Amino acid sequence: MKRIYTILSAAALVMTAAASAQAAGPLSFDGADATTVGIYIKDLSTGKVVASHNANLAMTPASVTKAITAASVLTKVGPDFRFETSVGLSGEREGGNRGTVWNGDIIINAAADPTLESDEFKPNRGFTDSIISHLRALGVKEINGTVVVLESLKDAGTIPQWEVEDVAWPYGAGLYGFNYAGNCVRVYPNKGITRPASNMTIKVRPAEGKSDDMIRGAHSNEMTFWLTPATRNKPDWSISASVDNPGAVYEALLLKRLNDAGIRISGRPSDHKRVAVQSVYNHYSPTAEVIMTNMMKRSDNLFAEGMLRTLDPAGDRDDCLKVQADLWAERGLNSRHTKINDGSGLTRSNKIPPAFLGDVLESMARSPLAEKYLKFFPVAGIDGTMKNFMKKTRLKGRLAMKTGSVSGVQCYAGYKVDGNNRPTHVVVVMVSGFFCPRAQVRAAISKYLLTKL
Repeated sequence: MKRIYTILSAAALVMTAAASAQAAGPLSFDGADATTVGIYIKDLSTGKVVASHNANLAMTPASVTKAITAASVLTKVGPDFRFETSVGLSGEREGGNRGTVWNGDIIINAAADPTLESDEFKPNRGFTDSIISHLRALGVKEINGTVVVLESLKDAGTIPQWEVEDVAWPYGAGLYGFNYAGNCVRVYPNKGITRPASNMTIKVRPAEGKSDDMIRGAHSNEMTFWLTPATRNKPDWSISASVDNPGAVYEALLLKRLNDAGIRISGRPSDHKRVAVQSVYNHYSPTAEVIMTNMMKRSDNLFAEGMLRTLDPAGDRDDCLKVQADLWAERGLNSRHTKINDGSGLTRSNKIPPAFLGDVLESMARSPLAEKYLKFFPVAGIDGTMKNFMKKTRLKGRLAMKTGSVSGVQCYAGYKVDGNNRPTHVVVVMVSGFFCPRAQVRAAISKYLLTKL
């Protein structure tokens, strides 16, 4: 009887170990048995699925959502699209063609360009300087009017599904009809000021933990800081924070810059209609191809939201998402179990199955745009958000993948490439709900990919 009991106990242990291994899935890290893992790897030359685990399970994609946004925009809008922001004068010149006084307003027709005055495109900067130089070229030295920014973007600003904890930070800046310098200002909480000036209300509270924190509600100008004693003792301490209504911030900034430059402007709105009768300056963004390369390699949320809206500039966000969904339905992809609320993936409620991501990637790999699309992706051990991933392995330079991470989520989606940088495999790995350090998850994914690719 004792021997039978021992055999049964041993068998039970084996079954338990097997069950645990099955629950843990293909990745090994602390708490893997309580974590959801989705994997989809396909050999593009043979069409064979090399690995599939929870491939049809809708999971939180985080920033790998940008890979779908980039694919949709590249396909529907094209690589050469540019945003155009036009600047003109309403009203009329006083004293004829040689008059130096203009009676009217400066009219800025905004086009939702997310790159305007971005540090990421320094050669393309100089929007304000260009306005000033063109006014001088027109001989305008005085303006009896103000600066008016016209914005037509529907449902602008912070996306309702975003977490309030993200909104204040630069990565949580919303997209507006007019965007400027990443829609951020420099905040000096201990001085209660911002640069450039804004109508932000600043409140400072003692930190509740050992680190500083800040929060600003959606469509709010009230910023609350929780600062540690060390930070409170630094009067010049500052931080970059997002703002609501960047158009209003820029109106005030341009008024000041004009007066500083010797072009007197009253700042009082004229009684003329807000229609430009005299062109001053047209500003063009970098091309969509350049913007999306930067967007993908750095994982820029504002750029992603701006690019999404090019799918239907006259529509709202849902209209743009419908254009995207229809595109992939026309390509024969089943998006019935996907839920996408934004272009960036900052929305935690987004749900995308690994296999759907893989299908989008495969479709792009087989399209005439494959070479341009592939260049958007960060490369393992080389650049962007993949610069340190698998840097000391044989897959360095052989994986071009978009990364995605929010709390408890780590995702990768892209391609394995050959020595000529041509895609050979579609690779999607999604992990959701982990509790261990993120480094453990990344190491587990790295180890897994080395066994499969």
